[in-house]
Amino acid sequence: MKLSSLKYLKGSSIVEVLIALAIICFCASLASVIYLNIQKSSLPFFKMKAVEVAEYYMKETLDKRSFFEETYKAEEFSVKKTLADSENFPDCINLRIIVFDNSKRKLYEMETLVYKGND
Repeated sequence: MKLSSLKYLKGSSIVEVLIALAIICFCASLASVIYLNIQKSSLPFFKMKAVEVAEYYMKETLDKRSFFEETYKAEEFSVKKTLADSENFPDCINLRIIVFDNSKRKLYEMETLVYKGND
């Protein structure tokens, strides 16, 4: 084999490889920070949807005057309606709507005082 027929390959030095690795790590950490910020920003929209669901069930309960304790499944939420007698007003009840997510974490709670009347 002749020496002139061998091709010399030029490789990267260790310094160049370390610089490239540092740039890649920086880009990866920046991407993960951006991803986490996007995840956090979607949470308020989820809570806003929970408020809408609570307001819907509160309005429905007051319109139909269905004062019974119930649990509903609404989209990705679980809605629990509870009733309790008012301590200060014997002819009123406390109506509470609580919205949970799929992991049973409370997202929103709404409460109002309702006059029972002569039903």
